[in-house]
Amino acid sequence: MITTKSKQDDYLTEFTDGEHVGQCDAPVGKGGQDAAFTPFALLEASLAGCLNITLRAFAKSHDIELGSVETSVNLVPGENSSTFEYSVKLPDGLSERDTKRLHAAMKGCPIHGLLGKPVGFEFKAE
Repeated sequence: MITTKSKQDDYLTEFTDGEHVGQCDAPVGKGGQDAAFTPFALLEASLAGCLNITLRAFAKSHDIELGSVETSVNLVPGENSSTFEYSVKLPDGLSERDTKRLHAAMKGCPIHGLLGKPVGFEFKAE
């Protein structure tokens, strides 16, 4: 569970899971100070981080020497639906077979799976 608390500056918000702490903010054009990641950027980071971890875990469990991996995610909002565009930069020297396996493994990312399904919202009053 993530809990947020308002900070002194307009829209700057601290979030925590009880162990780790981060901040998010609105961009200047929306009244914030652009002092931290936007909530949309955090959503992109969640998917990009999960894809990266999934690739490295897959490579490790299949004895693929992977080295450094870079994943990128861009959320493109639409009128009726939004699209997550994502890419991966794998190191040179991988075989075509391993590259294909790694590309397919990205679909095993739990966040990818979650965001690929309808998501509901439920308000719980405290």
